[in-house]
Amino acid sequence: MQFSSLVNGGITKMLPYRMGKPIELLQQELGAKNLLRLNSGESPYGVSRKVSKIMADYVDKVPFYPDASGYIFKQTLKERKGYAINHITVGADYHELISLMARAFLNDKVNVVVPSLNSLILERAVTLSGATLVPSGIDDNWCPNIEALLGAVNESTRMIMLSNPSNPLGAFLVYADIEMILSRIPSDIILVVDESLIDYLGYGYKDLYGLLNTYQNLVLIRSFSYAYGLAGLRIGYMLSGEEICSIINVLRDPYNVSQLALDCASEALTDMVFINYVVERTNTERGRYNEFCSYYSLPILESKTSSVTIDFGEHALNVYNALLSQGIFTRPLNYMGLPSLINITLGHPRENDFLLRRLEKILLALQPQDQPDHNEPS
Repeated sequence: MQFSSLVNGGITKMLPYRMGKPIELLQQELGAKNLLRLNSGESPYGVSRKVSKIMADYVDKVPFYPDASGYIFKQTLKERKGYAINHITVGADYHELISLMARAFLNDKVNVVVPSLNSLILERAVTLSGATLVPSGIDDNWCPNIEALLGAVNESTRMIMLSNPSNPLGAFLVYADIEMILSRIPSDIILVVDESLIDYLGYGYKDLYGLLNTYQNLVLIRSFSYAYGLAGLRIGYMLSGEEICSIINVLRDPYNVSQLALDCASEALTDMVFINYVVERTNTERGRYNEFCSYYSLPILESKTSSVTIDFGEHALNVYNALLSQGIFTRPLNYMGLPSLINITLGHPRENDFLLRRLEKILLALQPQDQPDHNEPS
């Protein structure tokens, strides 16, 4: 019996998610004393002290089921952000929430427009649902081309999905761009905006939540995995109109998020001092990479997220392998059809010191005749 003939949607079109080996095993295989995981966008600054206290006192809650409604978490969001309770859905991070939207609204009769090079997570959700994926063009700055995106919409389009900022390239559409898209699409086409990396934009970001008053077909998805440092707890939330919120809350599993995740996320929302610290440190470290790349005439993509993307040209694979041999994990973007680009998580200053020193030696070894005599850049 071939069970693949019985499965739903586009499951047979996908390869299993590529799982990485445990850090300890990789360290043994590479024989590296130090191992830096700078390939996943994870925060190097841990969690806030308020969250640490919640974790320390959690043991007595382990035997009990979590609050299925996420009541305190939603109340905290309401108090801190002004979001209405009936607009909030809690999920096991943005992956689950995107999957729930796909399960609820997509099928093999409809299509979904996703900008090219925007997010493989979104493309995966569409493919698994059985819906047709319709890629749309991007501009020279890697941002979705709005006219191309709108031009890809047709009578079969059920949804437009985009990550904003995109992941991992970090391209970003401003508030007015999103408002323009909403104003020009039919009200029965749902615009899903994955804002997992939005916290790194800091105070320069205008919250799209206000658009929900006018556009009930807007869905916003947020994550605690990055700036908040809660990747291991798997928690995020979705903002939508009341009807979509009700539909997704029917579909989701009642205990989809642990109580520890709910409590830690609630406490994390109350500590903006910590988030501001993370954003400021991340901006500083990004500046160091910009200076390094300027010094070595390496193109670097403009981004305000938790990582940088550098164009190493024909040497990208050599650079990646050389860093890997020294225990430094980065993300080559050949899987996105961008073989010259490597994405690097902005680690702790000590980690970035370690990487930049070694990267300088690698570059000098690759093109010693083209490099000037100099001191190591700061």
